[in-house]
Amino acid sequence: MFDMKKCIAVWGDSVLKGVIYDETRRKYKRLEQKTALDKIAELGLDVKNNTKFGLTAPKARSLMMSALEKGVQAEMAIIEFGGNDCDFDWTQVSEHPDQEHRPHTTLEEFKQCITDMVQSLRNHGITPVLMNLPPIHSEKYFAWISRNLNPQAILSWLGDKEVIYRHHECYSLTVMNLAKTLNCDLIDVRQPFLMKRDYYRYLCEDGIHPNEKGHELMNEVVAGYVQSRMLAGVH
Repeated sequence: MFDMKKCIAVWGDSVLKGVIYDETRRKYKRLEQKTALDKIAELGLDVKNNTKFGLTAPKARSLMMSALEKGVQAEMAIIEFGGNDCDFDWTQVSEHPDQEHRPHTTLEEFKQCITDMVQSLRNHGITPVLMNLPPIHSEKYFAWISRNLNPQAILSWLGDKEVIYRHHECYSLTVMNLAKTLNCDLIDVRQPFLMKRDYYRYLCEDGIHPNEKGHELMNEVVAGYVQSRMLAGVH
């Protein structure tokens, strides 16, 4: 049996929050089936859910610092960001394809934010765990971001659609590299997707959010990690 007092804090965006795109109703909604956090709770652990739709690493760092100052009682904290950070203002790209455009969070700023969060958690006696990103699908995501905009202008700025995938992957690789350099555990949710030949079928219409099948993959990895880690004890 698990110690009911054990608690896991989770800071993340819509991926861990369990947000999917409802193709029938044409809007985002929360997953009806159990999310990874629900699966963790079923293990008998208290989950402090700090996930928010659209959350970026800089905003999360600010929220985390505030929460830690007020007092967070947890043995472990999962950190999952990058999907919103690497995104661009596609309306501006569409309207000004000849200009330079920066992502919502530059890669260097993203790296610093994750590093700050890891160090702050450790300073408060909480074990940080990093999670990388599920892959996106360039074709789907390009069609999604360019709807109601100028696809040719966006493509002109990108150069080719696969730039979207590679840029997103840079943030995931940064998380993985930070896990090594900062000596953190890594929850690798990316590999299970990439091992599927048709991994795009595990993503929503927008090409970036995992769908129901995608969440099943993630749930197994995240809950499996937490169960083995907590059974072994957090050190």
